[in-house]
Amino acid sequence: MEEKIRVIIPVHNAEETIDRCVASIVGQTYGNIEIILVENGSVDKSYEKCAAWAAKDERIRLLRSEKGVSKARNAGLDMTGEYNYFAFVDADDYVDVTMYEKLLKKALEEDADLTFCLTNSVQSGKITPYEEKNIRDLVENKNIRWFFYRGSESVRTGTIRTLFRSSVFSGVRYDEELSYSEDFVYMLECMAKADKCALVEENLYYNVNFHNVPFLFAKKYGGRYHFWESAMLFAQKAEKYLTEFGCSDIAQAPAFDGLILLINAIVGIEKHWWREIRKFCAQPYWKKANNKTAYKQYMTVVASCGLPVKVKAFLVYHKLYMAYGILAKIYAGMIS
Repeated sequence: MEEKIRVIIPVHNAEETIDRCVASIVGQTYGNIEIILVENGSVDKSYEKCAAWAAKDERIRLLRSEKGVSKARNAGLDMTGEYNYFAFVDADDYVDVTMYEKLLKKALEEDADLTFCLTNSVQSGKITPYEEKNIRDLVENKNIRWFFYRGSESVRTGTIRTLFRSSVFSGVRYDEELSYSEDFVYMLECMAKADKCALVEENLYYNVNFHNVPFLFAKKYGGRYHFWESAMLFAQKAEKYLTEFGCSDIAQAPAFDGLILLINAIVGIEKHWWREIRKFCAQPYWKKANNKTAYKQYMTVVASCGLPVKVKAFLVYHKLYMAYGILAKIYAGMIS
């Protein structure tokens, strides 16, 4: 197999994990790989570590971009050079040494534009295979509804466990206006362009500390108001793709989900969170997002989740924000 794979790794304040990440790719059983390390706005020794790797392996290229994972991934895609396939890895994660050999073999066997593998969650050193019982339906029928489901019905949306055929997706770029679920939107656009998808049914990608952090989102993504705008843009794009893919029965669920996510963030970062929630929910878009249809559709996508998820949705729908905030804090372990 002569196909060349470009692996793009955005690197931001990853001095403690970048060596493990790069080592897992350098040691791949498939050798025709180009590794693009994109340092973006680090204040630690990430750049120096990346430079050391580039100095000892000629397959590694190093560049710098503006801060932002979307900017970094786009810079990696735009870097000069020819490649047949490309992939993304997060700097705090790592991969099985056979991952790209197996993904490429499957892609060639099935003439696939997108080739997925399964993933592992790594928390506190414990490795747990991430189960996705509906992934075959997604791969074989492009049933993207499972991307939007929660709990045991869900399929992971991240681009990190995917091999992309470059000739099909050469014009697709990450939306740099998004600071939330940018990889989700990128994947939806690629799913729309793909003629064929394939699956390697092995857990080959190790996602370190994979968990939901709604209370940290607003801080992490550079300001609450920008995050609100980004979440609104994502919900609008999600509704568009769900409608185009014949999933209009849950097309309004992402907006209601965004409403809950943002209220969670407000509870987590604001001292007078009950006031801020009311201000936020009075904004025209988010006020409209809280409607009976959106609520019912959201309850469909969380049907396999636990009772706290459903109770919190009920409280938001009925605008019982004080009760919601108290429950959210207790459920998140924020009250001692």
